[in-house]
Amino acid sequence: MPCLGGRKKKNGSIHHSEKPKIASSPPSGDGDTAIMAQMQQDCTALKLKKNEEHLALISRQSEELAALRQKIQTGSNTESIENRLAELNTQHQQTLASLEQKEALLQEKEAELEKLGKAKSSSDVLQTIVAEKDRLLECKENEIKELQDNWQNERAQLLKPALEGVSSQLEQLKRTNEDAQRRLEDKENELSELRLELNRRGRAPSNRKGGHNEMMDQQKRLNRLTVDLENDRLMIQKLDELNQQLEAQKKQHEATLHHHAEVIAEKDRELIEHQQSLSDIKITHHHAVKSLERNLQSSMTELKNHHEEDLKKLKLRLGLAERQAKSDMNSEVEKLLHEFEQSEHAHTQKLADLQKIHHEQLSVMKQDQQAEIQHHLKKRAVSSMIQPDSPPDSTTTQKSSTPVRKVGGSSSKVLRWPAMGSVVNQPELIPKDPKVIHVYISSISANSAVKRNQESIQSLLTSCNFQYETIDVARREPALQHMRRQTSGKTLQLPLIFVGGQYKGQLNDLIEARDSQRLSEFLSKGVDKRATSPNSNSATLALQNTSTMKKKPTLQNDEDESLLRELEKELASNHGVTLDF
Repeated sequence: MPCLGGRKKKNGSIHHSEKPKIASSPPSGDGDTAIMAQMQQDCTALKLKKNEEHLALISRQSEELAALRQKIQTGSNTESIENRLAELNTQHQQTLASLEQKEALLQEKEAELEKLGKAKSSSDVLQTIVAEKDRLLECKENEIKELQDNWQNERAQLLKPALEGVSSQLEQLKRTNEDAQRRLEDKENELSELRLELNRRGRAPSNRKGGHNEMMDQQKRLNRLTVDLENDRLMIQKLDELNQQLEAQKKQHEATLHHHAEVIAEKDRELIEHQQSLSDIKITHHHAVKSLERNLQSSMTELKNHHEEDLKKLKLRLGLAERQAKSDMNSEVEKLLHEFEQSEHAHTQKLADLQKIHHEQLSVMKQDQQAEIQHHLKKRAVSSMIQPDSPPDSTTTQKSSTPVRKVGGSSSKVLRWPAMGSVVNQPELIPKDPKVIHVYISSISANSAVKRNQESIQSLLTSCNFQYETIDVARREPALQHMRRQTSGKTLQLPLIFVGGQYKGQLNDLIEARDSQRLSEFLSKGVDKRATSPNSNSATLALQNTSTMKKKPTLQNDEDESLLRELEKELASNHGVTLDF
């Protein structure tokens, strides 16, 4: 029968031989840390040593230079001192170059140490992964060992009763066979003795009667012995048959045991193959970890190189972008300056044209004023000679009491005068309807923001289906004065919104009202201040009276006198007034 304990012991030896490999793999990290610590200590020691040597060399050279300077000051051995100085300078330069080289080497060592530290951190992670996988493999091996032990115990428990029964039967049959053999030998010995005795008695003379009886007894005894012998032979034959049966059963049991041994050997072979596959997996895993570390290191170097290349490219692109931005900014500034110069030139040209037109209008108005004054003076002289027959009527008196707009003045003190435009077609500054919307704009403004705001406010009112009228303050002097009175003299940027002749706000106020759904409320609540604005009424009436005075002159003396008095007062009080467009 095959021995089963040897295989089990062999498997145990395999397990014990593989466990140290698993346990011996993790300490590589401690070795790396020790190597890195030793390298860092060596690097720092080398750095300190080299620095001390270089400092000593520099101090020695500085002392030699000081001694040479003293010798130069004394004036002895000038040429040798110069040569010595040149040599010392060259030595100093060489020392500085060697220092730079050593610093570069130290920086390289520090970079290598940093790389090793990074690799150590990555190797620590890999070692934890390997330790985890080794732990899993050890658990699997323990499970396999437990299964093998359980299977062997179950097999031993199943085979032990059968083997014990067969061995007990064999022992019993052996004992029975030995007893039968012993009895058979006794019977054969007894038969042989009887035969010898019969032969001896047959030869010897004896009494016939006594001899016949003895012969009969012996014959009976012989027959009995013969029967016993036959019975013993039959018993032996049966025992032989039983022995053959037992041998057959023994062979059958041996065949069964041999089959079980083959099965166990197959299981052992499978277990060995499984252990071999486990060892192969460990080796492949170790190789995979090593290749992963190499790939990680190569990928890290590639990423570092790629990062450096990207940084260089980005720096180049940044420099190009900065230069391009500077050039673009310079071109934009030049373009803006050119546009500003063009607009300034156009503005000055336009202003000059407007001033020219204004001076022409002033000269014409001055001539008309002088002619009118002369005409009124002549009329006054004529009327002083002629006594009036009847007093002037109430309408003439009412007209004479109406204030007239200030006109005239010296060339240095010029009154504000509106630009060319018809007064009849312009909207009223204080309309009768308090819901009328006026938008105050300027047609001669060179500010692009003002123009854009004017277009925005008009498009906004149009889109919201609000009727409005535009008033150009550059063409209407009363509108400008009314706007200043309503804003209390504050400088506000056009365009402005008036409702019923009252100031309401600017474009931002209109947009806020639209966003808060209060646009109709914002444009409807206009307070009628026509009763509290006598200046605007007087200005409007003065303008109307001036125009009617030019169209329909009267010949009444009281009206002429009152008009002349008003003109003189206005001319006298018309100081400090300038033109404003």
